[in-house]
Amino acid sequence: MSISFSWKRRIARAQQLSEEAAHAVQMLAFYVEILKWQQSIFDHFSEIHKESLTGAFERDSGIILEHFGSLLNLVRQNGSEALSAQAGRLSSTEDRWKEYLAVWWNSEHDPAQSFFARVCLQPYLEFLAQINAPPLDSKIGTEGEQPHHRCPFCRRKPQLAILTDDPAESMESGRRILQCGDCETAWSFPRIACPNCLEVDPHKLAYYVAEEFPTIRVDCCDSCQHYLKTIDMMKDRRLVPIVDELAALPLDLWAVEQGYTKIEQNLAGI
Repeated sequence: MSISFSWKRRIARAQQLSEEAAHAVQMLAFYVEILKWQQSIFDHFSEIHKESLTGAFERDSGIILEHFGSLLNLVRQNGSEALSAQAGRLSSTEDRWKEYLAVWWNSEHDPAQSFFARVCLQPYLEFLAQINAPPLDSKIGTEGEQPHHRCPFCRRKPQLAILTDDPAESMESGRRILQCGDCETAWSFPRIACPNCLEVDPHKLAYYVAEEFPTIRVDCCDSCQHYLKTIDMMKDRRLVPIVDELAALPLDLWAVEQGYTKIEQNLAGI
């Protein structure tokens, strides 16, 4: 299912929110630079390597690694003190870059330890999804039949949910979809069900809405104690879910304080 937003629109939305969201100005300004870098890599794939990329990381890694050093330089110049220090350490271990990327490619690794791998491989996965070339050698989700609450393309967990009545999506009004934060694939999912454990008892499913974020809610499950954020595009079509989800950090802080764990963390590590 397609519910994609151009890189230009993502960047514009992040820039807009960086001027409006006082609680996340620095983070969003940094995210703008990350998005610009990712767009440049995605465009490079589109222009030069459309026929070269296969979906097998082992074969495609050389093309991907051509860009990893520029990401480290970007973060050293624009990232937080902690990320800049980590970028500096990675810069001195070039012979291990492929191994570092492969860990994230093959496993759901600790986000705190895999920021650079995820940023680097996101545009690769998104490009593969666009040309319908599945991640052939990824070991994620290979333990059995593809569960409905996993991304149907890359088998990773959903980062967010979306409510939409956009006729372009050929969906019923108010239908709920899940979206992968890595390849951007979206897929239908029951509105009353936990995307983590598939709980359907409405008494164990709750949501929280804050006055300062009227278009975003936190969907919580008391069975598995997990949550994710739902972006309501029926209320505001200017929203770009992957960007607005990241900007609404206070909602994550509330959920964590209540004892919930996010199904899939965003690039901010929450």
